[in-house]
Amino acid sequence: MSDLLCFATIALAGFAQATLQLSFGGLILLYHASMGKHRRKKTGRLTSAYILGALIIALLAVSGIGFWISQLAGQALTLEMTLICVGIFLACAVIMWLLYYRRGKNTELWLPRSFTRFIAQKAKTTDDRIEAFSLGILGAFAEMPMSIAIFFVVANCILSTSAHLQIVAIVFYLAIIALPMMTLKFYIRTGNNVVDVQKWRIKNKMFTRFISCTSFIVLSAFMLAFWVY
Repeated sequence: MSDLLCFATIALAGFAQATLQLSFGGLILLYHASMGKHRRKKTGRLTSAYILGALIIALLAVSGIGFWISQLAGQALTLEMTLICVGIFLACAVIMWLLYYRRGKNTELWLPRSFTRFIAQKAKTTDDRIEAFSLGILGAFAEMPMSIAIFFVVANCILSTSAHLQIVAIVFYLAIIALPMMTLKFYIRTGNNVVDVQKWRIKNKMFTRFISCTSFIVLSAFMLAFWVY
């Protein structure tokens, strides 16, 4: 596969992952709780640690799957495995549209309530960077059912690029999935209110759901067109 095709696939896969809301929602909770207790500088450090935790999980997952593909499987993803990933993406699109959000004027997700309460409580009580880093890891782990197939596709694309571009491909992928969280961080740093962000999310829940659903469908169609046929 050409490097351009690999980077295009990484871009689509990264965008689909970036539309997932759990890690982003956890960051909003952390901001909301921390800004009432700490100085702005400490809040910035906590949120940076949170983002780093989420990115570390993505990096480790892609690296581990890449090692499995190259060393243990001995080849790139087979046609059958690629089709399985496409099927998972289509299933994710259906889940995003029908089941991802709970009903009502909120952005609560369909996760076990005990788990969401745990995340919310951790966000409220986080006081140091280690805890914030751990919370970012937890949020990324919780998104694994929706992102695991993306990790496989991204790892396969990175292995398929030229050797001198593989590090660039990894950084490119991490930058895409970090973009929503970094945008939020920049927005708050410029003096805006995190409450306004949450109000926007509630008001535009249908729009964000549509974008997420569409991104997984586009990724599926792209892979069928360029990786299967």
